[in-house]
Amino acid sequence: MKLAGLAAYDGRVTRAAQTLLVCQGFDGGWGLTLSSVSSIVNTSEALAILRAADVGGAPARDALAYLAEAVERHCRPRQKGGRGENTRFVCFGLTGLLRYPEFFTQPEVAETAAWCVDWLDRHRIEHGWPEVAGIDDTSLHQTALAVLALSRLRDALTALGPGLTLPGGTDTSILAARVEPLIGHGLAGLLYHRRAGGAWGWRTYVDTEPSPSKTALCLMAVAAAAGSRRGHPAGGPRTWDQPHEVGGVDGRPQRLRPAQIVTQAGQWLLRNHHRWETFVEDDKDVQGTAWEHMAYALGVQGVLHAGGNPHDRRLTRAWRLMNDLWDPEAGLWNEPGASGQRATVRAAYYTVTAYEEARLRIGRLSMAEADGSGAVRLEDAPPDIREISLMQDGRQIVVSTAEASATCAVSQRLFDLALILHPAPGGLAVPQIAAALHVASSSVPKYVQRLNNAVADAFGGKPIKLVVPRQVIGGQVGGSGGLVSGYALAARVDRVQTEDTSQSRTPGPLP
Repeated sequence: MKLAGLAAYDGRVTRAAQTLLVCQGFDGGWGLTLSSVSSIVNTSEALAILRAADVGGAPARDALAYLAEAVERHCRPRQKGGRGENTRFVCFGLTGLLRYPEFFTQPEVAETAAWCVDWLDRHRIEHGWPEVAGIDDTSLHQTALAVLALSRLRDALTALGPGLTLPGGTDTSILAARVEPLIGHGLAGLLYHRRAGGAWGWRTYVDTEPSPSKTALCLMAVAAAAGSRRGHPAGGPRTWDQPHEVGGVDGRPQRLRPAQIVTQAGQWLLRNHHRWETFVEDDKDVQGTAWEHMAYALGVQGVLHAGGNPHDRRLTRAWRLMNDLWDPEAGLWNEPGASGQRATVRAAYYTVTAYEEARLRIGRLSMAEADGSGAVRLEDAPPDIREISLMQDGRQIVVSTAEASATCAVSQRLFDLALILHPAPGGLAVPQIAAALHVASSSVPKYVQRLNNAVADAFGGKPIKLVVPRQVIGGQVGGSGGLVSGYALAARVDRVQTEDTSQSRTPGPLP
């Protein structure tokens, strides 16, 4: 299946980087729009775009210098000339400083990173970090951002090696020893608030609805905290396979491995793709300012980060939306939603990170196929089909599972395929099906795939198969012999209804 926008992505991200370079502020930063005042958040986002386009040099150094100067100043209380003690300033600032780890040993970069660690250490609360310092209310958004930033810092320190003295006198081993427990603190808080279904809520309260954006962010934070660890600089063990307590907030904690937690969150996002594939999700944690997550891109990134396939049918609408948001005149991606169609750094950042995740995931899938190891795929187990009803009036097929029922109207050829299979609970050989449909044997798999796709679409893209492969006896019409390839319906047909709705019959169950 075609991934909308991927073929054009390389040219677009290069053009987006050029647009940002032309509009870079005199202070080295960027704001939400190309004419907005510089901010820590948008400068960090712009650096991610430049990095994706392989742009470095003076523009990157100027942006890093802006962040290094702005983080501490912006985090002052408003009455002292700052923009407020917002956790996101520290998290986005630290993440932005680490977009170019080759510059980490620059004095202002290393010193500001150490200052961010100090700030996060001083202002942590139970189960994570608040939206604003001094408020005793954990924010899932800020806690996930903190874990992501600190994990990135840990990995940068690991790459530098232990015992290296950074500008300002900070030792890499000492700083890493301070970072590690902060990551553990944030990870424990995120896992405490995870719901039983695998998602995270809008807020930390149990009675709030699950949030696609928070789930994607928390998924990536859990993976960053546990999955990328190769033994921290102090020589500690890997933790990816160690079980953690999850879900204490609802009083029913369980112990799960991080890989399971990430997979379950990715599966929840796939099952609920209709809730985020075209949406901009406002963050109700943030006080005093409108804060929006580009859920359509965050959801895709979360699914892929958990091991999903970029070509999964359930991601199609989100990819199409991102492709359509490209604005060739502005040289940037537009932002949908209540704010209107306007080119923003925020929309470009979310879109670029989704496409970058797709490129990374496609590369891993290709490598797995090349070395024969098989790719790990994020898929729900297909729901069991309980009943199938064939309605000749309108060529409708009604399929029921334990959780839902769906009706799909299909072409005459596809409906005939279901009709042919229903009297044969043990299945029919491919030549038998071909003869009944008056097509070549080589065309049968094509019609099976089309019928299964129609049913999957009726269930919102879930991997439900109406027709399944089956080994049957004999390969010729009326013949006999050994086992050969064939197909059968996945469940008994509950009803075959003719044009006259008073006539119906119920075939016997599958053996």
